[in-house]
Amino acid sequence: MKRETRFLHAAREKDSMEENPLPARMITADAVPAMVWISDPNGLLIYFNRAWLEFTGRKMQQEIGEGWTSGIHADDVQRCVDSYRSSTKSRLPFKMEYRLRRADGEYRWVLAHAQPRLGDGGVLEGYVGACLDITEQKASEEINSKLAAIVQSSDDAIITKDLNGIINSWNKSAERIFGYTEGEVLGKPITILIPPELQIEEKEILRRLRSGQRIDHFETVRITKGGEKVLVSLTVSPVKDASGRIVAASKVARDVTRTRQVEQALRESEERMRFCLEAAHVGTWHWDINDGSVRWSENMESIHGHPRGSLKGKYEASLEGVTIEDRQAVRKAIEQALEGDGKYHVEYRQTRSDGSTGWMEALGQVTYDSAKRPEGIMGVCRDITERRSSEAALKEAREELEAKVKERTADLDRAQERLRRLSAQLMRMQDDERRRIARELHDTAGQLLVALNLTLVPVQDALLQKDSEMAAQITESLRLVDELSRDLRTMSHLLHPPLLDEAGLHSAVRWYVEGFAERSKIKVDLHLDPNVGRLSPEFETAIFRIVQECLTNIHRHSGSGSAAIAIHRDSNNIKVNIQDRGKGMPVPAPRAGVGIQGMRERVRQLGGNLEIESGANGTRVSATFPADAALPELSEASLNLAS
Repeated sequence: MKRETRFLHAAREKDSMEENPLPARMITADAVPAMVWISDPNGLLIYFNRAWLEFTGRKMQQEIGEGWTSGIHADDVQRCVDSYRSSTKSRLPFKMEYRLRRADGEYRWVLAHAQPRLGDGGVLEGYVGACLDITEQKASEEINSKLAAIVQSSDDAIITKDLNGIINSWNKSAERIFGYTEGEVLGKPITILIPPELQIEEKEILRRLRSGQRIDHFETVRITKGGEKVLVSLTVSPVKDASGRIVAASKVARDVTRTRQVEQALRESEERMRFCLEAAHVGTWHWDINDGSVRWSENMESIHGHPRGSLKGKYEASLEGVTIEDRQAVRKAIEQALEGDGKYHVEYRQTRSDGSTGWMEALGQVTYDSAKRPEGIMGVCRDITERRSSEAALKEAREELEAKVKERTADLDRAQERLRRLSAQLMRMQDDERRRIARELHDTAGQLLVALNLTLVPVQDALLQKDSEMAAQITESLRLVDELSRDLRTMSHLLHPPLLDEAGLHSAVRWYVEGFAERSKIKVDLHLDPNVGRLSPEFETAIFRIVQECLTNIHRHSGSGSAAIAIHRDSNNIKVNIQDRGKGMPVPAPRAGVGIQGMRERVRQLGGNLEIESGANGTRVSATFPADAALPELSEASLNLAS
């Protein structure tokens, strides 16, 4: 409703203008080529000159009021209207840029300037404004802005100078390369960058520029602010004005110092690589899958034993020198590299021009295009004939050595077997001798002591009636005879307890442990598995001797006040565990004594395994025997009875 009121007000003003003659300034405005408009004190536009109406292709009735805003670009209209309204409220001059639709439908950039119209006493009568089409100017500014950005962001030094060699512009890269800031060089001659011995170059450059010539990629030396010489590549072009007259020069200076250093280093590296390849007798090659061509290094023909120019530049031709037996291996290695991880490695035989055959080794890597498709293989090749010969000789020597080692090992095994048999025989002889001595002590010496006791008893009785002093001596002798008899019986049982043969392992071990605990005052926890049962004499003797040896060592060396013995059996093994809580064996462990070696040999002879673990918390000895081998053999009488 408010907007309609404004339009009615504008229409009434227009009718009034049409009824009355136009003011002189409006008539003048129609003669101005710029687009002119006039507004009233309320900010509504009441007049547009002929230039505006011709530009927009609209009528006065369409533009007055706020109708003019319909021609503004949608992206600019709100900004434009807000700027116009804020300016008219503040009664200040303003200018703004926006896009206005031309009669042909194209949006053109315009620059609007407006001034307030003040009447008598400073009363605001409205605004008068003018618009200019600045589309070409905007485009030129944009191009200039982009060019300036390119110049400033370029890695090359870009400098402009007049035809007298005076510097007019200087970008950031020029500052970076030469060390001078823009303020230090503007208005200075370009010769401040030129070494004294090269000043003549600038005169020649200016002469060629004046004649309209362009200097392309001219390499020379320039000097930095710090006096350092820089190798640069110059491109200098003449700059012409609108009439085509040469007025200045544009110079692009690229610092090629590092590039030339890299190129020189690359050349030196290639020379070193060529020397190393030739010294190592290694050649390089590259196969292009697409056209089948193969490129070789200069020394590849000599490596393969062929004269210069004999190798053909095609893949199939390169296989002709490979022996028939190895060609398939070469093809297969190439296929695996192309289909697999790209690594190529093969050894093959090569027929030389003199008819001899040499071994070659080729290593390579597949190269791929941007789509990860194989496009070639590059690699190296070397003569490994001497290495192959050395490997063959080494293999022969190794085989000969292995044969001798096997022969010597067999001799050693036979000697060890004889030693084991001798050791087993000695142990059996030792056990037999212990058994014999024990029997002799029991049967002979023991009987003699019994006879002596029987002889001395009547003498004691007779002397007690006649001579009490002599009777006391006889009594002491009887006591000594009795003590000797007990010690003799103990010694006999320790040498070979008769219970081991008569009652078996359980009774013999229990008897020995009880006697050991009584003599040594060491508490022994004994656990005997009833499932162990009777074993063959060899196993029962071995287990008894292990228990005997371990308890003796505990008493002599461990300082432990207790020990634990467990003998048990499962479906496969008979296990003996003996453990103390003493100080353990010293570290490093000393060489095993006769007792430990004897235990190991006994266990090994019976197909078992002995382990000894020792530490700060004591020592544990574990012996494991195969249960099946420990079973006692049945006598022929027992077999007949069972049947």
